[in-house]
Amino acid sequence: MKSNKLILLLSSFWAFSILALGVWWLYLINKLSKISNQAELPNPEKLNKMVLWEGGTFVVLLILISCSLLFYYLKDQGKTKSLQVFFAGLTHELKTPLASIRLQADVISNFAEKTNSDKLMKLTNRMVEDTQKLEVQMDKILQLSRLQQGGILNPTQINPEQFLKFLIKSWSKDLSITITNYDQITSIMADEFALQLILNNLLENTKNHVENKNVSIQIKKIDESVLIEYQDQGVFEGNPEKMATLFYKFNSSRGSGIGLYLCKKMMERMNGKMKIITYPRLKFQLYFKGRD
Repeated sequence: MKSNKLILLLSSFWAFSILALGVWWLYLINKLSKISNQAELPNPEKLNKMVLWEGGTFVVLLILISCSLLFYYLKDQGKTKSLQVFFAGLTHELKTPLASIRLQADVISNFAEKTNSDKLMKLTNRMVEDTQKLEVQMDKILQLSRLQQGGILNPTQINPEQFLKFLIKSWSKDLSITITNYDQITSIMADEFALQLILNNLLENTKNHVENKNVSIQIKKIDESVLIEYQDQGVFEGNPEKMATLFYKFNSSRGSGIGLYLCKKMMERMNGKMKIITYPRLKFQLYFKGRD
């Protein structure tokens, strides 16, 4: 939405500049006509016509070039929008069979436990883990497409402690997570699906990039906001200014580079903000509105 407003503003400024240039050229032609008549130059009409044609041609060329650029820009925007709609539809269609595959993988894993086969258990656990990763990536792509098309979130009142305790159950095998609610906060304004995606992304990053699998999540009251502070003792050696920008992965072969960007944008859509502290250790601070 902001990019469209910027393009509209620049287009208006460019059109005004061309109009102002045309008016200025006409003024100069009129001035030159008066000077040539007063000075009694030879063939003043011929001189005026020459300047008029050259100036008019220049202005027309500017208009044609501007219209051509605008045409190709709008055409490119149409293709981009079509691709976004296609990927959003494709991602949405893939989520249903993917959920079915994960359910079947869980069933197979339960059967594998009864066989006491370490190799089979390893393969089934890997299948469940891979389907979970794929589901998370699908959710990220779907949300990215929604945000780029101007989609909105619907914040509602959520109990942060209960929400976190329910969410971390699926990560208990891989991470050691402690939750501390200092001010016994019972309500924040957040979109449930967006909050789940944000926290899952942070937990996934800890699992993939941090050797120490201990995670500390603290809930605090800061002025009129509620702070959820996520800390895992991770270290970041890249450019802090580029962190949480789209497709920035620093020096990692894992991930897609859209997770933290989505977290930041979704926090903004929920009228909150995300602050990232990179030194000495990584710390993610999520600020939410409390109960109105």
